[in-house]
Amino acid sequence: MVTEGMAAIRIPAGVFYNPEMKFCRDVSVALIRAARAGAHARTVDATAGSGIRAIRYARECGGAVGDLWLVDISPSSARAAKANAARNGVRAFAAPTSFARFANSVRAKGGFQLIELDPFGTPVPFLHDALRLARDGTLLSVTATDTAVLCGAHPKACLKNYQAKPLNPFCCHEVGARILLGKIARAAAEFDLAALPLMALSHRHYFKVFVSLKKGAGAAAETLRKIGFISHCGTCLHRETSFGVACTTPARCTACGGTLEHAGPLWLGKLHDGGLLARMIAETGSSAPKLAALFTVMRAEDGLPPLYFELPRVTERLRAGALGRETIASALETAGFEASRTHFHPNALKTTAPAKDFFAIVRQAKAL
Repeated sequence: MVTEGMAAIRIPAGVFYNPEMKFCRDVSVALIRAARAGAHARTVDATAGSGIRAIRYARECGGAVGDLWLVDISPSSARAAKANAARNGVRAFAAPTSFARFANSVRAKGGFQLIELDPFGTPVPFLHDALRLARDGTLLSVTATDTAVLCGAHPKACLKNYQAKPLNPFCCHEVGARILLGKIARAAAEFDLAALPLMALSHRHYFKVFVSLKKGAGAAAETLRKIGFISHCGTCLHRETSFGVACTTPARCTACGGTLEHAGPLWLGKLHDGGLLARMIAETGSSAPKLAALFTVMRAEDGLPPLYFELPRVTERLRAGALGRETIASALETAGFEASRTHFHPNALKTTAPAKDFFAIVRQAKAL
C-alpha cells in the first residue's frame, strides 16, 4: 500500500508506479484544481498505470473530474487502476487496451474535457489521438521524460520526434519546453485547435506542460504565428528570435559577428498563465511552501523574453568571481531593465536586457 496526497493505493507486482513523480503530480493537482474546480470534466488518463494520478485528480481537485476513464495497454494495470479507484471511493471505468484503440472506440465518443498523457518517454505517439478527442476548452496535460532528446543530447531523435532542432548546452531546458509546446501547437492546429499554454515545468528528468485547447481555425492559425526560431551566439551570448514556421534566420551574430546556432521551430509565446498561477499561489500558500515558491518564480518569469543568462557562464567569460543573483537583478532593475529568477536553472536570470548590456551591468556591479 502507498499513500500519496489523499489517495491510498495498492501496487501489485508488475504494475507501474513511480514515487519520483510525486512532485509532478502535486503540481498537476494544484493546476487542475485552480483551472477546473467544479467543472466535472469528462476525463481520460491514457496511460493510467496504478491509477494514482487520476485518482488524486478525482479526490483533490474540487470536483474537476466527472466521468473517469483509466486506459492502460496492460490488463493487470487496468484492473489495478480500477480497483484502486474503487478503494478510494472514485467511480471509474477501466479500458485494458492501447490508447489508440480506445480513441477509436464507442467509449470515447463525445470526447473529453480533461486529457492526461503521462507516458514513459516521448508523448508524441499519443498526441494525434488525444487531439482527436479534444473539444473546445479541453485541458491537455502532457508529460515528456525524454529530456535528453529535447535538451539536445540526441539531436537526431529530436528531429525525428519533434521535427525541431534543440540547443545544447545553452538554456537547453527552456528550449526543450518550448520545442514540446511548439510540437503540441502544430499538431493541435491540424484539428482547428489553438493550444494556449497554462504552465510549462522543467524538473529533474521530465517536462510537464498544460495547455487549454480552443476550437477555431482562426485561433489555431493565430497560435502558429507564435512559432519560430531562437538564434544564439555561443561567443557573446547574444540571442534573437525569428517568427514563422518557415522564416529567414540571421547567419551571423549582429553583436559580435560570431556564428549563430539556431533552435526550432519552437513556441515563442508566453509559457505560463499569470492569472492562473496567482490563484494557485493563493490556494497552496503555507500548506505547500515548495509548490508556492515554484509558482511564485514562474509568475515572476512569466512574460519575460525567451532564454536566460546562466551566471556561471557570464562570470567565466568575464574572468571574474561569483556575484550574487539578487545583486545582479537589482543592478539590472536600477538600469531600467526587468529581471527575474527562472525555474529552468537554479543560478540564472531572465531579463529584458540584451547580452551586451547584461555584461556591462555585471562588470559595473563587480567594480562596486
